Amino acid sequence: KDSDEDNAGFHFIAFIPVQEKVWKLDGLERQPQNLGPIVSDDWVLQVAPEIETRMAQYEDGQIEFAILSLVKEPLIKLVAALAENVKSITSIRRHLLQIQSDRGELQPDSPDDNEKVEQDLLLGPSERYRLSQKAIDQAVLSPEHEQQLKSDDVVAMSAVVQQLSTAQTSMRASIRDEIKAIQADDDRAASRRNDKGLLAKGLLQVLERLGRMRIFMESACCS
Repeated sequence: KDSDEDNAGFHFIAFIPVQEKVWKLDGLERQPQNLGPIVSDDWVLQVAPEIETRMAQYEDGQIEFAILSLVKEPLIKLVAALAENVKSITSIRRHLLQIQSDRGELQPDSPDDNEKVEQDLLLGPSERYRLSQKAIDQAVLSPEHEQQLKSDDVVAMSAVVQQLSTAQTSMRASIRDEIKAIQADDDRAASRRNDKGLLAKGLLQVLERLGRMRIFMESACCS
């Protein structure tokens, strides 16, 4: 029997996106296999049939494989979205207030947009949400929000700010949940590192086996 077939269940297969193409790296093949160009935002959908085909080779109830996905930490994406949200809100509000001031409808607010929270609205950097001023400054506004900065429609701008404010509430909740999850994982890892119980259990098992061996050897010598 071919040795590759004997070891087929003990190797890794990886799927990765490189240079706008999806590649398959198989430990039993000599070179990477090009699965074609990436045709959607979620390239994983393209490799799903490959994974499902391999999984289907096993009978029901057999666990002959494990799947591992390497992804960006969700917190990074969440904080980036919050940075864009904060920049959009502060930019549109500033433009809106300036228009209202020019029309004599109100006096412009203080230019201090670095207030951390205004009526439960985040308007600047925050350590709690891992949001820095640099991230806010580097955030890119969507075309829709950029268009609002060229508009003089006060009603439309107010509606957009309200939508962004509502969205921010959900974003901040997601970030808090993610930070809690990360902390819980870190605590569990630290607990495992400092857990002497497993070591003690292992030692007791070894001593128990040694005791049984001694009794067996004594009985063998006496028989």
